[in-house]
Amino acid sequence: MSNKTRILPFLIVLLYLLYSTAASAQYLAPRLSVHVINPLSLMSKGGLKLQYRLSLHHSVLAAYRKYWGFFPGYQGSIEYHRYFRSWERSEAFIYGKAGMGRADYTPKSYYKDWQTVYNIPGGYLFAGAGLGKRYNFGAFFIEGNAGLKFVQPVEKVENYNRSLFYTLGPGSFIDCGLTLGFQFFNEERNMYRRTLGVRRPTRYR
Repeated sequence: MSNKTRILPFLIVLLYLLYSTAASAQYLAPRLSVHVINPLSLMSKGGLKLQYRLSLHHSVLAAYRKYWGFFPGYQGSIEYHRYFRSWERSEAFIYGKAGMGRADYTPKSYYKDWQTVYNIPGGYLFAGAGLGKRYNFGAFFIEGNAGLKFVQPVEKVENYNRSLFYTLGPGSFIDCGLTLGFQFFNEERNMYRRTLGVRRPTRYR
């Protein structure tokens, strides 16, 4: 089985979930949000997410990340969030994501032996899933996630720095992140109002 066909079933399921959710959504005013990805790790990477809230429980995101550490390059992905529990200020969700990227290899000057030993990883595909929590503060929010990620190089690459790529690089199996964000629509009006009534909800459930 080729590298691409290993990721294909996951992509098909993810796209089907997005389509079926969008087709059945009863959402009065979709909400748009912008995320700043991993603001605490700007030494090695950073990025942005654009989120579109399809309904009370479903949303889709497009993400772009830029790496400038040992593996400079880029990464793009789509995500699906399923919110399953809401409190007054926070929401819990499960997520799935898939995407592709490219990684070069630029070791630091004090690792001179690595410069001639290892090759460039090149292009890769990835898919992942996990749990997350979102804390809303009016128009602003903080969101964190933790899960697992599977990464597969597109081409068969020999002798690249696997240990670093799959631990601290873009191919890391551990998928943890923190985002800060801004949402462009009123929280209660868009997330929790289910009818055309004017009464404000008393709880976020």
